[in-house]
Amino acid sequence: MRGRKQKAFSLIELVVSIGIMLILTPFFISTIKITVDRFAADTDQLKAHKRISRTESLLKAPLFYCGLGMPADAPGYKAAFGSQKYDPFRWDGPISVKTGQSGFDNSELRVSYARPGSAKLTSMTLSETPDGVVKLHKFPDENEIGDRYTNISSDIRNWVFFPTSFPPSTPFCVTGLSGKTMCVRNNMERSFSISRGDKVHHMRAMCVYSLNDCLYTKDFRAPGAQPRIKGILDIRFDLDKEKRLIKVYILARGDRLYDSSVEIEGREEWPEEYIRQWEEKGSKYKLFASKSVWFLPNLIGSDLICEEYINTTEQF
Repeated sequence: MRGRKQKAFSLIELVVSIGIMLILTPFFISTIKITVDRFAADTDQLKAHKRISRTESLLKAPLFYCGLGMPADAPGYKAAFGSQKYDPFRWDGPISVKTGQSGFDNSELRVSYARPGSAKLTSMTLSETPDGVVKLHKFPDENEIGDRYTNISSDIRNWVFFPTSFPPSTPFCVTGLSGKTMCVRNNMERSFSISRGDKVHHMRAMCVYSLNDCLYTKDFRAPGAQPRIKGILDIRFDLDKEKRLIKVYILARGDRLYDSSVEIEGREEWPEEYIRQWEEKGSKYKLFASKSVWFLPNLIGSDLICEEYINTTEQF
């Protein structure tokens, strides 16, 4: 009898346990589903913000060095490079914003900038004419300078800048290179000086735009446009040259597909005229909108010092 009672009691416990389990199971399943959905949403957000960060990293150096050693105004910029009919020499200055291949307003950025090279000057350079010779401490690294030299080169590798050059904002075309001696010329018909120890800066130029769910860059040291970051649906630029500021708006997606359109996160960061079309279109991907403001410290153009120098020399 005692054994039968113990078995019966165990059976009751089992039935009660099953009943409790059946009652609590939906709560457990619901909790697990919420946790899984939260994890998936966080992963989606992380991927989108990683795409945004990668895009901003691509822009960091070009925007910082934008306009270094170049006239900031469109006429001066074009004249300094010999009024050539090729991009990027015919752009409207070192930085400009256009309607890109997507057809959206302000969706393509064009930026010319200078990056420090490997060689520096071993002595001060003084020239009474637009032509001059600079002495370098070493031969420039491979592909820093082009192979052919002319007074007005269409190869951006043959355009160099010197931060200490006077007058400032004077691009120089490499007209010859032999060993550690470099011949340069400016197309602004100016005499010039360059300080000892100054580093040679090399011209770079790039277009940035988004098309068909991908961010593209066109580097003028390589042929064609290069796909860089998948998952960037849109990018816009608002440029204020006078304040030397540019606002960059990036729209990135996650990888998770939803059953229906979902709200755009961060939409309040974008101007209404930019974000409206994406809200109207809708997307089954979760979209994340970001805004960043960049200062352009080297977009200083000729400045007053250059103008004063020209005015002074014209008096004599």
